[in-house]
Amino acid sequence: MKKEKMILLLLLAIFGWRQPVQAAVGENKIVVLTDTHVMAPELLVSEGDAWTNYLDKERKLVDYSQELFDVMINSIKSEIQPDLVLITGDLSKDGEKASHNYVVSKLDELKVAGIPTLVIPGNHDRGANGNAVYYNGAGTTPAETADDDWFASRYANYGYGTDSERESTTLTYACEPIAGLVVIGIDSGTDGNISATTLAWVCEKAIEARSKGKRVIAMMHHPLIEHVTNSSMLVSTVSVVNSDEVRNALANAGVKVIFTGHFHTSDIAKDYNDEMTKEIFDVNTGSLISYPCDYRLVTLSNDLYDLSLTTEHISSVPSKTEFGTYAKDRLHASIKKIVKQKAEAKLGDLAPYMTSIIEPTSQNVADAYIIHAEGNENDVDTESIFDNLSVAFLAMDGTKNMCESMLHDLTPYGTERENRTNDLTLTTELPATVKLASDGYSTYCAERALDMTKSEGLEAYIVKNITDTKVVLQSVSKIPAEEGFILKGTEDAVYDLFTTTDATDDVTENQLHGTLSTTAAPANTFVLSTQGGNSGFFPVKTGLTIPAHKAYLTISGGMARELFFDDVTGIDDAVRQKRLIGSAWYNLQGQKVEKPSKGVYINNGKMVIIK
Repeated sequence: MKKEKMILLLLLAIFGWRQPVQAAVGENKIVVLTDTHVMAPELLVSEGDAWTNYLDKERKLVDYSQELFDVMINSIKSEIQPDLVLITGDLSKDGEKASHNYVVSKLDELKVAGIPTLVIPGNHDRGANGNAVYYNGAGTTPAETADDDWFASRYANYGYGTDSERESTTLTYACEPIAGLVVIGIDSGTDGNISATTLAWVCEKAIEARSKGKRVIAMMHHPLIEHVTNSSMLVSTVSVVNSDEVRNALANAGVKVIFTGHFHTSDIAKDYNDEMTKEIFDVNTGSLISYPCDYRLVTLSNDLYDLSLTTEHISSVPSKTEFGTYAKDRLHASIKKIVKQKAEAKLGDLAPYMTSIIEPTSQNVADAYIIHAEGNENDVDTESIFDNLSVAFLAMDGTKNMCESMLHDLTPYGTERENRTNDLTLTTELPATVKLASDGYSTYCAERALDMTKSEGLEAYIVKNITDTKVVLQSVSKIPAEEGFILKGTEDAVYDLFTTTDATDDVTENQLHGTLSTTAAPANTFVLSTQGGNSGFFPVKTGLTIPAHKAYLTISGGMARELFFDDVTGIDDAVRQKRLIGSAWYNLQGQKVEKPSKGVYINNGKMVIIK
């Protein structure tokens, strides 16, 4: 041993050694943020009445938008260092090219740092807009705004490049930023309207990805569902148009998690397809420039099964001490003012005589909104907020229902569905998928133990025994990790595969070899396939590539083997015999022969000599 190494070991023994703290191995980190509404600094030529009047009517912290975005970008680069960043729309204040250019300049910093970013446009990101202006003292002048083509070109490195597949009519796209994870960015337009053509394309891409064993998540600007009853009183277009249809289509296509924005508060809701057989989570994230300035941290396990989410927020900026308190007070005042103005407009000439009702109502609605914005509102004592509210007044415009929905996490999509009460965290599973062949069979091997009882219509088998002519299959329901097995179901169908932590079946007799990665076939390899309309195990050449998550047999000899179902499966002999491949003729090399002539053949499991 070298002298230097001996000294090092001696020092470690005397002073001890502590391994450096490292990030968890085998996890993918994703940052999700939305509604950044960045205003380029050059848009404020000089302060004056025009700028002051705009801010007086604005509930967002637009005057801090650039600084908040800078803080977020710096945190992503230096602290979080994720594998992917998703921004779900309203990147710019009002679609100004100058603001988009500033956003792209900061995203370029992430690109240089090796952190990929994907964006999708929101309703404030394109087209002529009366608020897309330069502020110069008492007046304004129009600012040039982005259109679809310019947006796609400017964000070519952030979802609209050659690595993505575009839908032809909108800024909707699909790409694979993390191996095995397909992200579909849905353009919900300026009014939340997703055309039938776009929706069909999205579902096609989701189904296509899942048929290849990939996981799928989606993002769009407008929420998938209405998170708060009567929330249109505060925010226009509170969900996508025809939300029931969109929800059902996405869930049926296998989209389980979709990230959205627009509403400016963080809220997670769980819904289902119409048959309530497939669930979907709408993870609606608050605006980066509205208290509490939220963003999401998503962790996806390396094998892509486990998705967990936490919520973080920006509470300080360099230019403002106690920024969190300031942002909260400013949002409260803004919501109170909005409610008061709406009440006065509705009451008209009666408003001056209703001050005793309007004032506490607007105060209480603002209180409720702040509690809702902070999330997990069911954990807070909110009953006192309703004490001073006039039921008669609230019943007229639905404000009471809106407040109750915000405070009790009540949503309008049905009491039989499971509402979310924790808006700040989420833990769920993105199930693996398998597509069966045209004969309704496939082999599979998973990193995790699987519970086949959760996959409706799908049966699983191990190879219990191998004879000269048959492989004997035995039914299993809970399969250990890294174990090869056979699946049987509907031809060409895609099935979800769900993990389990329960005790698994005894599969010690299983003859199948599973693959978790692409594998070169060893000698005497047989794979499950269909030849001449018959399903069985057929020999393949040594070295042939066997895909990941498949299974194979190694059998001495070159003859094909038929599938034989063990009696424990409950399949009667008549049905079972229809599945045998022995009725066909094979030569001694295992090759099917349509018209046997002279020679030695295998037929119906027996050796036959034709003279």
